[in-house]
Amino acid sequence: MASVTLAVGPVGAGLLYRTDFEDFTAGDDHWANVNGWIGNSTGVGVHGIDQDAIAGGALGRTAFIGFKQPSATFVFVAKPINYAPLAGDLPLVRVETLLGIQDSSNAYRDSFCVGIYNKTGSRLAGIRFDNRIATYGIWRADGINPEYDTGVVFYRGEIHLLSFTINLTTNLWSAELNGIPLFKNVQFTATSSAVNFGMLAYEWRLGSTLTTNHGDNWMLIADTVVRSAPLGIDPFRISSLARSASTTLTWPGQNGFDYQIEYSDTLGTWHNDLSQSAFPSVLVDQPIQFQDTTPGLTRRFYRVLRTETP
Repeated sequence: MASVTLAVGPVGAGLLYRTDFEDFTAGDDHWANVNGWIGNSTGVGVHGIDQDAIAGGALGRTAFIGFKQPSATFVFVAKPINYAPLAGDLPLVRVETLLGIQDSSNAYRDSFCVGIYNKTGSRLAGIRFDNRIATYGIWRADGINPEYDTGVVFYRGEIHLLSFTINLTTNLWSAELNGIPLFKNVQFTATSSAVNFGMLAYEWRLGSTLTTNHGDNWMLIADTVVRSAPLGIDPFRISSLARSASTTLTWPGQNGFDYQIEYSDTLGTWHNDLSQSAFPSVLVDQPIQFQDTTPGLTRRFYRVLRTETP
């Protein structure tokens, strides 16, 4: 498999979970039932932790699911997250995960999924990487309807960055693979189950009803990040600007964002060195004001840079 790196940053206010699997012990059956992960088909070596599965050791330790004969035709390893936003909490969940599918060398091929479950264990939705010849590609599941073909394929033996964002309030989600859209703002789950982010699961679904007819294909999982995120006001604009002895700017501040005032006297070069012009880690939705008390101003342009709190 080729090497791709996902930066797993420091703990932030919206971080729900992250792992690069370096704190796991390498070996079969060392993933499920370790560090809060759960799973089935244990003790038969169908999931675990690899050391330097990528040539050159670029990703260090990684997780795997598949390859050997399982004890069930549906195998999963899942991490409980248990995020259900209350009023004022961040409504989005964003997931980034590095993964890859290694093809079978025998006569059978299977599917590998990234599944999302709610806090009571109901499967809400998923993204399926189908390795079978007739249905090869990436499919979207909403828990009820027949799965939707995204029209995008994955490359066997390559590492891909899968990222998706779920709006738990509106029941919509979007996903990308290596920056290529898989789908955008479609219904997340068609089930009647409660919409929350209970568990993130990696799944192996056999193409046969017999475990003896399993493919020796497998999925590699590397750096994974799950974050809650704000839903920003769009369009975002300065709501008022008042001039007197000083200049006062007002704009709508939101939980989960940082704000930085930038100014320019020419509209050519922008600066951010005004005193007390940074507003990091806003925790409450409320108007924010900034005063520019620079003496002798005759003309100045302002803008507010909004970024998600890391």
